[in-house]
Amino acid sequence: MAALIEAEEAGDRLTEDELAAMVFLLLAAGHETTLHQIALSVLTLLDHPQQLAELTADWRLGDSAAQELLRYVSFAQVSKPRYAREDTEFHGQPIRRGEMLFACLAAANSDPRVFADPERLDLHRQPNRHLAFGAGIHVCLGAKLARVETAIALERLFTRFPDVHLAVPRSDLRYSVRPGTRGLLELPVRW
Repeated sequence: MAALIEAEEAGDRLTEDELAAMVFLLLAAGHETTLHQIALSVLTLLDHPQQLAELTADWRLGDSAAQELLRYVSFAQVSKPRYAREDTEFHGQPIRRGEMLFACLAAANSDPRVFADPERLDLHRQPNRHLAFGAGIHVCLGAKLARVETAIALERLFTRFPDVHLAVPRSDLRYSVRPGTRGLLELPVRW
């Protein structure tokens, strides 16, 4: 944010309104996505006790686990909208200039041509070229921070509360209904 403020003060491309919007986006998006990713990661590990036991026995797997959990159960299910710059065709489907398109990140992260046995949670998966944070020029600015926050949160939670478990039946969990995302409304646990 400091770099954005400096750019604005130096008269570069951001107006005051653009700067305020960008700061809000960074704060809101960074908080919400990481919060949901951590909750989904905890639930996924509780659903996979062997993988959880392996992780808690060796926290050096933390980064690899965070990467795999992003691939396996990502908060962001689709990309932000993109618009066709010209008429084109994709796999026989005509796309007209100006039409809105979304990439299904969840499908890409489960592609068997890219990931061996994609429906299996594998905390050792290498390489793990998931698209949970986008790619190329469209990669999320906070990707590295979110991965580190997820790994640290998992280590702190399962180290401090090694007997953590769901406080309600799995079937009682409720998910948000925001299109393009997967997030828990709450994750009641006991230890």
